[in-house]
Amino acid sequence: MASATGTAIVLSACRLAALVIALAGCSGGISVGRDETAVDPNLYPTNYKTDVIEYLKRDQSQMEGIRDAYISEPALNQVGGSQSRYFVCLRFLDGQGARREKLVVFFSGQINQYVDATSQQCGAAAYQPFAELVALLNTMSGKKR
Repeated sequence: MASATGTAIVLSACRLAALVIALAGCSGGISVGRDETAVDPNLYPTNYKTDVIEYLKRDQSQMEGIRDAYISEPALNQVGGSQSRYFVCLRFLDGQGARREKLVVFFSGQINQYVDATSQQCGAAAYQPFAELVALLNTMSGKKR
């Protein structure tokens, strides 16, 4: 009987050790089979136009009333605090000619923020026509612009 108790203690100790190792692996103490590749927060957003269109398609209310759209090329600049990030500026014009500007911030090449732009952020942006978005708007409204 002493042998059975000793075996139970050894099995319990092994289970406890396995649990400790598993938990340590989850907390970052032990790296078992994990890819520890560092993320580059300032990876250039190569598909920025497509990404912006896909983002806007998810919340189509952002595109209501838009007649024309313009976009700047990605630029690396300080966005909040002392961190630099790639961003693009969007300018929308509605049917009455009213203008709206948005700032799209990228982290590691992906959209991280979509917020109203200030004149300080996008006032000097070199806008170009965003023909791809205008084409989508035309398709959505069933009209030719």
